[in-house]
Amino acid sequence: MTNGVRELDLAGTELLDEDVARREAVRFAGELLKDDPALLDHGQLLVSVHNEDRSVEFVITVRLEVKAI
Repeated sequence: MTNGVRELDLAGTELLDEDVARREAVRFAGELLKDDPALLDHGQLLVSVHNEDRSVEFVITVRLEVKAI
């Protein structure tokens, strides 16, 4: 999701196994935030990883909470 809008990668990427998929998803989320930290201005960034059957394997959630000091 970007600015509350869901962005889908319909082509996908075939990876060796779940560990490689997890590392790639974490790297992808980090690159997104490095390039545009404002993605968290709306609360959170979700990166979900699906298998070939389109079932969810895992979800990475990065959330920003700003608390008054």
